[in-house]
Amino acid sequence: MWKAVVSQPLDRTSQTEQLGEVDTAAGEFWVRSPFQMPQLGHNLSAFEANRLFVNINGEQFVDASFASQANIDSDSRSAVAGDMDRDGDVDLLVGSVGGGPLRMFANRISTEHHRVRIELQGTASNRMAIGARVVLHCGTKAITRDLFPANGFMGQSPAELLIGVGSATSIDRLTIRWPNGELQEFEDLPVDHNIQIVEGQEGYRSESF
Repeated sequence: MWKAVVSQPLDRTSQTEQLGEVDTAAGEFWVRSPFQMPQLGHNLSAFEANRLFVNINGEQFVDASFASQANIDSDSRSAVAGDMDRDGDVDLLVGSVGGGPLRMFANRISTEHHRVRIELQGTASNRMAIGARVVLHCGTKAITRDLFPANGFMGQSPAELLIGVGSATSIDRLTIRWPNGELQEFEDLPVDHNIQIVEGQEGYRSESF
């Protein structure tokens, strides 16, 4: 374990006196200024086991760290969520400090629900279509998603949309508002497919998971 107090972190002359006892046998330490840490040979890598929680029906979370084998003892920093193996569900790509391989945790949780992955390519708009808004109409339900790839520490999710549509067996209508404001609509699209749409083109490409 470690203890750290940062006071006025942009002031390298700032000093903070020790506030209490530290257990050096357990790896605790104190420095009067965090800027002294490199020259004293200290670091804050805690090597705490990772945790993975699974959402149950949108009401609670279950700790699946051990069952998923995601509880690796490593100083992980980046976690990228995306369909890495292209099978229609969300996987995790985890990177840790100190080198070593990236670890991919493949999603193997079965589900009866349907989903669709949408890949957009801009032409008049930016090529990755960042900022596009997609609306799926399935029966009486409308699902809205904006294309803004999540940026985390040392990682970024793919520029695509993986959207769950529940028990719907088709998409009645799909509306895209491209970043430049132009609108496009498509009707009667399949679920459980990867759908690729190019801005301004009437058709689309579709491939099952």
